[in-house]
Parts: sequence; structure tokens; C-alpha cells
Amino acid sequence: MIGTASLPLAGQQVPLGAHLAGLVRPWRWSLLLIAFLVLASALSELVPPVLMRSMVDDHLAVGQREGLFMLGLWYLVATAVGHGLTFVYGYLAAAVAQSVLSELRVRLFAHLQRLPASYFDRTPLGDVISRCTADVETLDTVFTSGVATLVASLFRLVTIAAAMVVLSPLLFGLTTLVILPLVLITRFFQVRIRHAERANRTAIGLMNTHLQETLTGVEVIQAFDREPAFVERFRDALRGVVVAYNRATAYSAFYPPVTALMSSVTIAFLLWAGTRESLGTLGISIGTLTAYALLLQRFFTPVTNLGDEWQTVQSALSGAERIFEVLSLPPDEPVAPLHDQVSDSGIACNDVVFGYEEQPVLRGLSLHAAPGEHVALVGRTGAGKTSIISLLAGLYTPWGGTVRVAGEDPRALSDEERRHVVGLVPQTAQLFSGTVHANLTLNDETVPESAVVDAAQISGADGFIRALPDGYRTMLRGAGRGRGVQLSAGQEQLLALTRALIWHPAVLLLDEATAAVDGASDGALQESLRRRVLPTGTAVLTIAHRLTTARNADRVVVIERGQVVEEGTPDDLIRRGGRFAGLLELEAAGWDWRSAPVREA
Repeated sequence: MIGTASLPLAGQQVPLGAHLAGLVRPWRWSLLLIAFLVLASALSELVPPVLMRSMVDDHLAVGQREGLFMLGLWYLVATAVGHGLTFVYGYLAAAVAQSVLSELRVRLFAHLQRLPASYFDRTPLGDVISRCTADVETLDTVFTSGVATLVASLFRLVTIAAAMVVLSPLLFGLTTLVILPLVLITRFFQVRIRHAERANRTAIGLMNTHLQETLTGVEVIQAFDREPAFVERFRDALRGVVVAYNRATAYSAFYPPVTALMSSVTIAFLLWAGTRESLGTLGISIGTLTAYALLLQRFFTPVTNLGDEWQTVQSALSGAERIFEVLSLPPDEPVAPLHDQVSDSGIACNDVVFGYEEQPVLRGLSLHAAPGEHVALVGRTGAGKTSIISLLAGLYTPWGGTVRVAGEDPRALSDEERRHVVGLVPQTAQLFSGTVHANLTLNDETVPESAVVDAAQISGADGFIRALPDGYRTMLRGAGRGRGVQLSAGQEQLLALTRALIWHPAVLLLDEATAAVDGASDGALQESLRRRVLPTGTAVLTIAHRLTTARNADRVVVIERGQVVEEGTPDDLIRRGGRFAGLLELEAAGWDWRSAPVREA
């Protein structure tokens, strides 16, 4: 039953039904078998009422006792066969459902890895997690048991209705007086439950967003003693979930009693009609009436089941809409290589324009770094330094201008090429569950041990790694508090730097990569870069949080309002007495120059 799902291509706007059809297509033969078993089960349910009519008309009504035992035995066999078939198709449906959902989980997770960084800029992480967990769980519930119940109920409705027509067209005509209002009532509840479940899924996503934000920032909340305020904030989000869920539950809970009442009224009417002599003149015997009453009761049972399952189905469909909404987003595909001779190597940004949500950050910026050159970016908070790093790493596409690393558009690089061309160390070090070695290689078993150790020696991480309980095989527990060992922020940054150095990249991008490292370790790192990295031809671009780091660079570029306002060697800029010299004065005076105004040259 296991297969690979074939879904519509990402980026295409297709109906939800087409998405679901593509999802289950690899299991179509298993589904056909399940449908056959469901049909057989539904047909077996018609046998007991037919046998009951024979018992009443041919035996009980005329006092004929012979043959009743065999009819009773066949009644038992038909009932047992029906329940046996129900067990088999229920099990097969659950097995297929788990295979389908396993494929869906992997596809959704893989697709999220390929979405552009801008998606995560505008989408709360809690909502993303909710789509991968809670929304998929709704599909799990309905696919594992609900689908089998729904399909079986629909088959039973059709087969029982057909049997009722064959048994007595007249009685069926009278029954339609109840069936038509039942269809309208069912549609009424379907629409309202669907809207309520959509609101419920959205509310759950908001609740998960608040939960993720609060738990991530728990240290800040505790430091400012704002726990009660954030508990109330979470309660408000949870209140939205409760309101939406109660609305859906109210509609769902009201439906079964309505159908049960209509069933009772209809059967009571038929029993009353059975006492009228006129019914016999129409050719309707007591056995026929009894069999029809049994069929009618069985007809309303799947109708009630549909009502009971409808809230689950609507919740699943609402979750599926949110899941396929993500799968329909176009992934961040690599662009075609452009060999336009902008730069043969190193770093080159020419007339770059870029921003976020139509708000420009970089305005015609040009920046270059030759192979083996160390360039330091300096500027106030919000000047656009991190945006430059993100563009060079291929995380975003510039609005205008060109960005090249080692002569290539970073977004045109394959995954394998990217690791050897661009080494990125972001502001915040991200660790994953696993060993130190696995964190450094990102589970790439092809990386030789010598390359890992060599990179750790360059970054200065080798000493503290070897001091850990199991050295490079020490277990870490990701970014949460439940780590195998407790690392300092500086040690985490050194691990992130080591990770970038393992593949000997042609371009090394450091976004305040040593902000949490002490001055001595930072100085040792700068010396190691100068002796062991720059001579290999690697271009290094550093966002400097310490101006001492900038003074050790070959060249300093000062960024202001998304433009280069000053560049040159550190000594030249100091002699000019311009912006860089002003920042040095602020730092020497103890001011935080990154957020302070910069005096004009």
C-alpha cells in the first residue's frame, strides 16, 4: 500500500478536491478494494430485513413454524458477515490513511524547507507549526476512521434507498416527504459547521503563535515580571479557540437529535398506517411493512452517522485547506546561472535595491570584496547590513541591481555548491538535537573528521569541544533548555562559525558572529582568519559589533540608510575624521554607537 503521492505542482491554484485526489492516487487500488468491501457490507445489511419479511408473511402470519430456524440462522450469518466486512475495510482504510498522512507530513515539511525566507518573515512561527501538527492531526482523525465511516454511510444510504424503492414504491413515496426536508436541514448544518471549523483552525494557529512566542521569550518575561500579563494574553487567544469550537459543536450536537426525531416520527407514522385496512388493499402486507420499517430505521442510522462525523470532516477539510495553501506556495527555486562577468570571484554588489514589504532598505548600494580580502561593514542599527549578508547568502532576491559571490548569483547555486561557495554565520547561532559533530556537519557523513577538527581549530572551538564529556560526540539538545550540556552563547557562536568553515567556502559572511565571544577569543579568531583563511583566497565580509574588529580588517565600509557613505582602510578613515572616526570616538567614550546618531563628515 505504500507509495509516493503525486500532488499538484506548488504554485498552482487548484481545488481542494484535486489536491486530495492527487494525495491518494498511489493507493487507488487499495481504495478500490476498500470500496468493494464497503459495498459488500452495505448489501449484506439488506438481507436481514428481507428475511424478516419472509418470517412474518410466510411463517408467523400463517402459523408456519417449519423453516423459521433456518431463516434465523441465515439472519445471524448475514449479520456476522456484515460486521466482519466492516472490520476488514475499517482496518484497511486506517492502514492506507496512515501511509497517505505519512507522505503528506514529509511533503509538507520538505516544502517548508524550500519556501523563500520572506514567507517566514510574514508568517508567525506558531502558525507554521500549527499547520504541520494540529492541522495534519485533523486529517489523521478523519482519514483513519472517519473516511471509512463516511463512505460506508453513503453506500448504505444508496443501497437501502434502492431496496426501499424495490420493496414498496408507495411507502418510499410517502417517505420522501421526510427525506426532502432532511436534505435541506443537512445542508444547513454542513455550511455552518464548515465556517465554524475554519474559524476554529485559524484560532488554533493564533493560540500556537502566542504559545511559541511566550515560551521562546520566557526569560524576558520573567526578568520583567510580566507572567500574569502574558497568561492573560494566552487566555484571550484560547478564548477565541473555545468560542469557535463551541459554535461548531453546537451545530454538530443539534443535528443527530433532529434526524433521530424525524426517524421516530416517520416510523410511528408507518406503524399507525399499518393499522389501517386501506393499507392492505394497496398490496402492502404486514411483513412488507415490518421490513420497510427496519430498512427505514437503517436508513436514518447512516444519516445520523454522517451528522456525527460531519464536524470532524469539516475540521479536517479546514485543516486540509491550510495545509494545501502552504503546498501551493511557489518554492524558492534556484535561478538559472548568469555568467555576465560581473565579477570573477570574491563579492560584488552593484546598484542593489532591496527591502521588505515594499519598504526599501538598500538604495542603489554597491560593494566589492576581492578574494583574500577582509571587509568590515559598519553602521547603525537599521542601516541595512544584515540585508546585505542575506542577499549574498541567496536568502532573498534583490529588487534591482546584481549580487554575485565567486562570480555567480548565489540563488543559482545548487545545495552542494552553496556550501563550498558561501559560508554564513548568522547573528543567532542555531543548534540542533544531536552530537556536536552532527551539528557541525549538519549530518553530512561525507565530511572527513580532519576537516571538522581543522575548522574547529581555526575558529578556536576545538579546545572547549575536547573538554566536553564526550568531546565531538557530546550530545546537544537543540535550542531549548533540555540540552545534553549547557553551552554559553559564545560557545554556540564558535560552533556556528566552525560549521561555516568546514567546507572552506570561497566567501565567508559573518553577521556579528562573535558578538557573544569575549575580546580575547575574538582577537584570536581574527588572527586565525588572517593566517589560515584569507591566504586561501576566501573573501571575508564581517558585520562588526566591535570597532576593534573593524580596525583589523583590510577595508572598512560604512553603511548609512542603505547606502555606502564611506570606505577605505581603517587608518585612512581615521585620518579623514569622518563617520568611522566619529564612531570610534563614541565607542571610546562608552557610548553604544550602533544606535546613536552619527555626525556628518
